[in-house]
Amino acid sequence: MTSDRRSTQRLPFDPDFSPVLTREDGDTSLASVFEKASAYFSLLSEPSRLRIIQAICHRECSVQEVVEQTGLPQPNVSRHLALLHRSGVLSRRRSGTSVFYKVSDPTITELCRLVCVRMAGGFAS
Repeated sequence: MTSDRRSTQRLPFDPDFSPVLTREDGDTSLASVFEKASAYFSLLSEPSRLRIIQAICHRECSVQEVVEQTGLPQPNVSRHLALLHRSGVLSRRRSGTSVFYKVSDPTITELCRLVCVRMAGGFAS
C-alpha cells in the first residue's frame, strides 16, 4: 500500500469518493465538511466582499485604501473586513491609528478569480 495521503483519506468531489453521510470513528462527517464549505462560500455571496478581496488580493491595504479602491462607505468596508478577518480569510495589523489588511488564505483569491473569470466569459463552454 502506498503512503500517499489520498489513498487513505476520503475526499469529497474526488471521482473515487463514495458519499456516505455517516460518522466514522469520531471523524468529521461529510455533512460537517459541507457545512464548513457552505460557510466559506457564503463569504463570497456578497458583491461588496468580492470588491474588497479584489482590492487587497495582491498587497496589504489600509481600511482607507480599501474604501478608496472600492468606492464603498467606510462603515460597510470595516464591517466586511471584520467578518473576513474573523473567518480567517484576512489577517490584519495595526500601525498607529491605521489598520492594514491582507489576504491570509490564498484559496479565497483563487476561488474568486476562477469564478469571476468564468462569469466574465459566460456559461457556454
